[in-house]
Amino acid sequence: MKEEKPFNIADTWLYQIFIKSANRLLHKPLALLEMAKKAVARLQEYDSIKEMALDAKAQIATIIRLVKSYALGDYRGVSNRNIIFSVAALIYLVSPLDLIPDFLAVGWADDVSLLMWVYSNFKSEMEAFLVWEDRNKEKIEIWEDRIKLK
Repeated sequence: MKEEKPFNIADTWLYQIFIKSANRLLHKPLALLEMAKKAVARLQEYDSIKEMALDAKAQIATIIRLVKSYALGDYRGVSNRNIIFSVAALIYLVSPLDLIPDFLAVGWADDVSLLMWVYSNFKSEMEAFLVWEDRNKEKIEIWEDRIKLK
């Protein structure tokens, strides 16, 4: 009997499109920063969903800050694979295309699941980024619109 492989959003055709887009965005820092800004705006929408776990929101915010720091050239201590997966996951977050439409009650589940999957698969690199960020916090700028993610 053939063992069924569990569903993994990262294996979908849609996410593969976002991987290709992430590769292109890595060479366009301004576009990458704009995408990170859109991800912040999208993350703020989670405030109205009470069951959203705080640690998930913190993990997503860490991914956004990692991408921002990468785009600014401030932080490069991340593998090419991790930054591509992180950018692709943020593209998925801000994209109107979704496996589960966001207007449905559980529509955020795929977005959150994908971002938490990225965080957990690159946990050691994410933790190294947090250590770097903590050491350099006085040098780190807050977005010009004063959104603070911590």
